[in-house]
Amino acid sequence: MAAVFRASLFLTFTLLCLPWLRKAGAIPTVPSSSLYDSAMTRAYRLSLMAFEIYQSFNLELLRNSQQLIQLWLKPVTLLSGAFDYSPIHSFLDRFIVEYMKDLEEIIQTLIRRLEAGNPQTGEISRQTYSNVDINLHHNNTLLKNYGLLFCFRRDMNKLSTFLRIVNCRSVEGSCGL
Repeated sequence: MAAVFRASLFLTFTLLCLPWLRKAGAIPTVPSSSLYDSAMTRAYRLSLMAFEIYQSFNLELLRNSQQLIQLWLKPVTLLSGAFDYSPIHSFLDRFIVEYMKDLEEIIQTLIRRLEAGNPQTGEISRQTYSNVDINLHHNNTLLKNYGLLFCFRRDMNKLSTFLRIVNCRSVEGSCGL
């Protein structure tokens, strides 16, 4: 309570003495237009810095995502030879490899646009695994590789979510996932 009283007393004293201090020349007067210009310049610099940080963060995430896809692409192509050659397995192999190549192409496009300074990423075509019925429990070789395929699917879902967020941020400005 005493601190509040002291603060209000100090504020009152300062306000009462302010005209006297200005007359004495102790406080230099600054035109309000100069203050406004200074505030606008600083706000502009801050927004530029925030945009550069945002762009570099997105670029780093896109490069990491591209590396993730490249790391997954080779094992998936090697695993495709381990599966029996039934129509469903060859379809799944083609689907997974095409999906990964599409994601890699989308990421490369986003990286090029971000490096060029264009925040507009355009429409990103999204595919999901939900339309494919995968029954992996009928084959022993598929059971052996199920863990790897599960990790791949989980990582690709995370990557798809990330790409949706990047697209939403750069095109619309804010997201409502």
